[in-house]
Amino acid sequence: MTIHVDELRKLLDSGPDECLPGEVLGFGEAFRPLFPDGVALLAAGNGDPGALHVAGTAVMPLAGGPVPVRVTFHHDGGTVTGVALDAELPASGTRADELARALGIELPNLPGPEVDRLLLVRDGSGSSLTATGPRGRAAASHDARVFTAEADGWQLVHCGHDLTAEELTGLGIRADGAVLPAGVWVVVDGRALRLTTRTPAPPTDSGRLDGLGRPLPAARVRTAAEREADRAPRALVTEHGILTPRPGPRRRKGMRVLEAPTTRGWSPIGTPGGENGLSVDYYSPPLRIAGALTALPAPEPYKTVVGGVLLVDTGAFNGSAMGAYAVPKSGADPSLFAYGSLGSRVGFGPRQFQVRGISAGFGWNSRVRVPAADALDSFPFLVALDNPGAIGAGDDEVDPLKVLSELIGVENPWVRAQEGDLWFAAGLAFDCFETFSGRAMALVQTGSELTISLLGAAGMQLPTKSDKKIARVEIGIEATLRPTAGELSIGAAFTEKTFLIDPNCKLRGGVGMKFWFGNHVNAGDFAFMLGAMPKGRELPARYPRQQPAGLTWGVGSTVNITGNAYAAFTPKSLMAGGSLDVVFQSGMLRAWLTARVDALLEWNPFYFDVGMGIRVGVSATIKVWFVKVRISVEVGVSVRIWGPAVGGEATVHLWFISFTIGFGAARRDKVPALDWGGFQGMLPPPENMVRTTAIAGYTGEGAPATRGAIKPWLVSSGGFTFTADTQAPVSKVYLNQGSDTLEAATDEQQVDILPMHLRGKGSELRVWLTRDGQAATLGPWGRAVLRGNVPNGLWGQQPDAPDDGIIPNRVLGIRLTSPPVDHGTSTGFLDEKAISFDPINPDGNQPLSGEAARGPVPTRPADVNVIQMIQDGINTATTRGNRTALAQALTGLGTDLGTLDTDLSAYATAAGTAFTAEPMLVAG
Repeated sequence: MTIHVDELRKLLDSGPDECLPGEVLGFGEAFRPLFPDGVALLAAGNGDPGALHVAGTAVMPLAGGPVPVRVTFHHDGGTVTGVALDAELPASGTRADELARALGIELPNLPGPEVDRLLLVRDGSGSSLTATGPRGRAAASHDARVFTAEADGWQLVHCGHDLTAEELTGLGIRADGAVLPAGVWVVVDGRALRLTTRTPAPPTDSGRLDGLGRPLPAARVRTAAEREADRAPRALVTEHGILTPRPGPRRRKGMRVLEAPTTRGWSPIGTPGGENGLSVDYYSPPLRIAGALTALPAPEPYKTVVGGVLLVDTGAFNGSAMGAYAVPKSGADPSLFAYGSLGSRVGFGPRQFQVRGISAGFGWNSRVRVPAADALDSFPFLVALDNPGAIGAGDDEVDPLKVLSELIGVENPWVRAQEGDLWFAAGLAFDCFETFSGRAMALVQTGSELTISLLGAAGMQLPTKSDKKIARVEIGIEATLRPTAGELSIGAAFTEKTFLIDPNCKLRGGVGMKFWFGNHVNAGDFAFMLGAMPKGRELPARYPRQQPAGLTWGVGSTVNITGNAYAAFTPKSLMAGGSLDVVFQSGMLRAWLTARVDALLEWNPFYFDVGMGIRVGVSATIKVWFVKVRISVEVGVSVRIWGPAVGGEATVHLWFISFTIGFGAARRDKVPALDWGGFQGMLPPPENMVRTTAIAGYTGEGAPATRGAIKPWLVSSGGFTFTADTQAPVSKVYLNQGSDTLEAATDEQQVDILPMHLRGKGSELRVWLTRDGQAATLGPWGRAVLRGNVPNGLWGQQPDAPDDGIIPNRVLGIRLTSPPVDHGTSTGFLDEKAISFDPINPDGNQPLSGEAARGPVPTRPADVNVIQMIQDGINTATTRGNRTALAQALTGLGTDLGTLDTDLSAYATAAGTAFTAEPMLVAG
């Protein structure tokens, strides 16, 4: 649109309340998306018709509302030749990728730069856009086919057409070839690297299926240009930084020039000390370390998270390490963890045992979620031993900081904050005899609960040297010991890589074992599980849960074989069974074979229930004139036997009729009651049924009583505490051996015995004390009733109980504490023998000779209170006078006694407690 200067002046002189229509700007279609409906309506604030410029506000969706704008027009005297629009964005700025999307250019998230000022210019050559900010700039050409963004150390170019060498030079890019193909490129150190983007899933071909019946990718011949583009180096821009591969050695005119190490590094994330983070880039051949430390979005339950990643390459070894420092919102202490892996493509060590990778990690105020055996393939710490990309190294499309966020920020994270907990981990990846490969890790966690875990996955494939494999077996193993809780669990499962005979013959499922011991409420219980239990064979929730075990085999396109198996071995029963389904499908003809077996064996009391069956069928679809008719024939038989008393039923199934024939005793409708002898076998041994445990004041000598032997305890006279408890619930606790000193529970509870079908019975615990063979009363002892959980399977009322089969808050025993020591106010009478001394040989001149005493003999009158006499006479005038005369005599002999205290009342008071016995008197 051509506009004359006079017409423009009239528009600018129309007043501050008028709007300047966007048509007069003429920026073209490329920049229409920057304004509502593609029209820039300028609300004029003040203008200068003479200078042909106006200032005001304009609404821009990119800024979320009106922004300050200044428009300046250029002219040749008669017509307008150019226009410049200068807009100020909000102070927070807009990222370059958001600006590109506003122009209709699709870019991945960029770490910057943030721009806060736009300059749109139209002149004779077209329109262009320049955006600037404190840390970089962005620009778009007149047709928006070329978009550039620049920040610290990198530049991004989006080109809608191939850029020539001349155009590249104008953009400051080194032209390695004649043109730069259309696409999105990152420029680092003058070198253009293709930016990776997520590509859509490839099309599938429903006619090509894998062994599980899933469509395979459609066959497609790639062009030479596509293959060449895949060989080009790639760069990944994330919201935290740009990950760029470093080029390897290059040859120029016969010389080998090392331009950069052959590892991957981080471009700067801000600048050191900046608000966005820090970067590390160290190179000293053959060592290369590159990494980043930055603040991450804080997921629940954290308020602050700072994470870091290091990528390491030594030539022979490469790997990565990552860690995070997180501050919980709850006010708990900060949490910290770090983990790293280092691997080698060739391995090291003897040929029979080659080590391919090692790893180590630790956590403070954090805890690691231990995966089950069938989930080891998704545990990043273990997978990193074979694939460092699991924690951020080795894959151009993996953002390490995003991996770190997923470790701690998802709904069920692998690493979570746990105040007071500490963990260590170490792992090893290895090859054994070039046939057996595996990876293993040890994980020790302590604090809230001591947990020791061994995790591993190992496998082999046959034959080892041929590309055609007849079998590949890989098994994941998990073993976890909780010694304080009293639990050991072991699990093993096939991974998805396992097959037999044919790659379409897939094995699945695994086994699990659990043992309970020590102080655990289910001590003595155990379970061995294979696969998943079918409906009707439910077990307590504490038993291990496994994925269904079996195989799936698609033989060609006509036969499909599916098999399942299960087994469970517990102290009470053995359950086992499985099924096999074979289906043939070809056109309108279908045939099938189904076989199943289920067995239950209980031995307390003895009972068995075994069922088996088989069915064979065929169906076909035929066309009669214009009507399709489906004909199906199936025959089968099933048998079920139980006992004792022995009985069963047989079912015959034909395609038009089914009937069942019963024989023998009827099937039981409930579990029969055990007698006392049978129930005793379910209890711990008698010597372990009741126990006494020293808590405080035990000197370590002696031992608790056992059946048939008692060894006394030696305890401290300053105080002693012990407990007496049992593994069966208690309704009453008796102290001493008499019934008159009953110590009942706070709320008397009767005892139920589920296997015997008994309810409301009594269970008594008696505790008594003997000292030197004589009964000693426990009456003055402090006491506290002990409570805990008991298994519902032994002491419940109904077989199906909530709370994982646990009955809480049952009386189990009592804690007893000796009464406090009464020291009294006197040590008792001490005779002369108690303070006698050993003579010194040879005898000589001693202060006290052995001569016989002379004078009156001291006596202790029975009818005189000597202590009271001292109290009454020590503070009298006569005593004070005698004391003064004695002091004067000593002073005359040259002894300096200093100032004497003439008040002897304190001595009179102290006489009442100073003597341990009545003093002796001398008659005078």
